[in-house]
Amino acid sequence: MTIIAYILLDLLAGALIGLISIGGGAIIVPALVFLFGLSQQMAQGTTIALMVPPIDMLAAWTYYQKGYVDVKIAAPGLPGVRA
Repeated sequence: MTIIAYILLDLLAGALIGLISIGGGAIIVPALVFLFGLSQQMAQGTTIALMVPPIDMLAAWTYYQKGYVDVKIAAPGLPGVRA
């Protein structure tokens, strides 16, 4: 059920980003913190890993190495953000 919630968040964020032309981090980071209980650093690292491949893999890799990426959230969301 949690994976479905993450995918729904990604789809909602993608729709809002397209409608009002804001950065996805403005939606996804607060949602991961307040709705899913991630720390600020984990939410930021996960969002970077989710949104920027292959543009900024170095930043995502750095967050991942420090333990600030939740792969189970970032991986399923890639198709929604890339669409």
